[in-house]
Amino acid sequence: MPAFSKMSIFPVGYFRATTQWLLRERRDVVARIDTIEAELIRIGHVNVSYMKRTEGANILATEVRTGFTVTKGSSLARLVQAYIATGGNPFDISGFLHPGTTQWAVGGDNAEGIRTQQYPGGGFVAPKTVDYNNPMPEVYTDPDAPIEGPPKEDEDAPPPDKTGYEGYEGGYIQSHKYYPGRMGGRMDRGAWDHETVLRVTGDTRKWANKEIKAKLQDMEWRIIKLSDLHEQLRQERDDHLMEAFAGTLDGMDYFDDQKQDPARLCQAIIADMYALFFDTNAVGAPVGFSARAEVGYLQFAFADDPADALGPMG
Repeated sequence: MPAFSKMSIFPVGYFRATTQWLLRERRDVVARIDTIEAELIRIGHVNVSYMKRTEGANILATEVRTGFTVTKGSSLARLVQAYIATGGNPFDISGFLHPGTTQWAVGGDNAEGIRTQQYPGGGFVAPKTVDYNNPMPEVYTDPDAPIEGPPKEDEDAPPPDKTGYEGYEGGYIQSHKYYPGRMGGRMDRGAWDHETVLRVTGDTRKWANKEIKAKLQDMEWRIIKLSDLHEQLRQERDDHLMEAFAGTLDGMDYFDDQKQDPARLCQAIIADMYALFFDTNAVGAPVGFSARAEVGYLQFAFADDPADALGPMG
């Protein structure tokens, strides 16, 4: 079987052998971080600026794009330049949203505080949650009416934006790219002569399909793929490696208890598992590596077989 193939049921010797290999691999972690940082610089970073609006004390980002920037001299910069040269619009490639960028400050009208968004939706594209009676129109009430009795409609208020006959909006994707939200509902293809529309739009472009793919679509996918790789490498450096070894290796950032859990450090997890599998001394070090008598009660681990010594990692 392949190495590291056992994940939930294994002999105790397998866990010892795999963790020994992993702990030796720690010596390459700092060099790996240096390589990741160099690769992040080479790839570059795309950033789209969005128009902001105020809502009380909050600053929220709209979907109106106001700017597009990319790291100078990077691989992404060269791809974007080539894309623009062939007639592409960089704003149509992607929203390039980045979650986790919303800033919070103490204050405001709610317990959560004041939001300052950099990207629409806080960097997320999510389904819409609506009231039970959606799409009934909102009732504009008179703020000066007495509290007693039912709400009194404000006769001077503007009319509601809805009639109540629109489509149910629950589950709509909150993005201008989600066309049912702009068309008043999810349209049935039988509601119009879609075959004629499809034929006409197909005829206008079928003579240039290869050029569209080579000059625009393939370039868009390469830009998106590199941007995804940049995000994955940044997550590997800042989340995965820091969660495993923060503050324990020379050349790494110090442990931050606001971001990392000390119980999830790699050495802490291994020590806890060793205490389950093996007898330990006063300082928690295993006394030999024979399975404890109680291992059988764990159900997911069991004592070694002599044949396991030939391939404990597989």
